[in-house]
Amino acid sequence: MFANKEFPASAPVPAYRKELEYLYARRSVVDSLIESLEDYDRFRAIRTDEGELQTA
Repeated sequence: MFANKEFPASAPVPAYRKELEYLYARRSVVDSLIESLEDYDRFRAIRTDEGELQTA
């Protein structure tokens, strides 16, 4: 039944494509940020207990 439905020739397909590109770019930035934070958490220096620290 939906196959017989015609869409107007002036459908804003480029607008959808532009929005999808924008959303994929945002997703890529978020994925990069998450990966960066995971790397930071994995390689950051482990803080020693404050009782073990000595003053200068």
